[in-house]
Amino acid sequence: MDELIRKAFFKPYLKLNKHSGEVQPENGTACRSLLILHEGFSPTLAYFGEAIKSRFPGAECQLVDTLTTPAITVDRGAVLVVIRFISQQWQREITRNIDALSQVIYFMDDDLFDPSALGALPKAYRTKIIRRSSAQHRWITSYCDNIWVSTAFLAKKYAHLNPDIVGAVPTPPLLEEKEPVKIAYHGSSSHQAEKYWLRDVVEGVLAACPQASFEIFGEHEIYKLYRDLPRVTVLHPMSWQNYLDYTQHHHVDIGLAPLLETEFNRARGPVKFYDFVRMGAAGVYSNCAPYSDLIEQDIHGVLLNNDPQKWIETLCDLVNSEPTRRLLANNARELTYSLIS
Repeated sequence: MDELIRKAFFKPYLKLNKHSGEVQPENGTACRSLLILHEGFSPTLAYFGEAIKSRFPGAECQLVDTLTTPAITVDRGAVLVVIRFISQQWQREITRNIDALSQVIYFMDDDLFDPSALGALPKAYRTKIIRRSSAQHRWITSYCDNIWVSTAFLAKKYAHLNPDIVGAVPTPPLLEEKEPVKIAYHGSSSHQAEKYWLRDVVEGVLAACPQASFEIFGEHEIYKLYRDLPRVTVLHPMSWQNYLDYTQHHHVDIGLAPLLETEFNRARGPVKFYDFVRMGAAGVYSNCAPYSDLIEQDIHGVLLNNDPQKWIETLCDLVNSEPTRRLLANNARELTYSLIS
């Protein structure tokens, strides 16, 4: 099928169209408006976005996520840069505005012009790239004025297209080192309802605390529930022996133990309290038995009613207060040892 697609849709990139009859800006000096079209937030945008902007000093730059933006307003004389892929809907949108654009530039950081270069990739991924590339092949040839590439290899391979090399330039935020705060919910599959309940809590904390990350145990259903959130790791459930070994060698800053009101939950014991002690975590618990029978509020942990907003606020406070986390974790450990002495 890959070979059929290649033969049907791909013709050699002998040239790119120079569609504009106007004088095009040299290295961006005359450009006042720059549109960078991208699909979501990707490594390509993160590492090459600033380098692309630097080609147009003084230009007002607008990042356009084509996955969420249906159309654009184009200033006359604007330059448009397409990163990697452009959907057929957006091909039509750009074509509709083509007379107002002074340049259309295509940028790629992989070899997306040559299907034969994809042979070593996994079949599903290779097929996806070939289909997407073939769907934009003729449009790039017809409407793009220039091609920019990321490496000297690509520049040499497509030298007949006179490509420019745009090197990766990470932005300062990409290089910042932040002290991470790991938050964990290690509920088993019997806690499915709690994992759904926590979804909004996790999203709220992640939005407010860029240093926070979460790990949650769950099957594929839970992975799908959380996969669109950044800094969330969904771990496959473990046997008790493997979980014990994992938690004895794994530090967590904050442990979560929400319990919803169900008949089954009424019979639960406070085992998560001891899991958190083993991982050195400050615990946040639903304000109900068994935890309210064991924990003194704000001494050995934090007890909360099942109000998502209250959980978000409390977790954000803990994320931003390492001394409070340390005090709660130390007190919980002391309480545990007092019970077994």
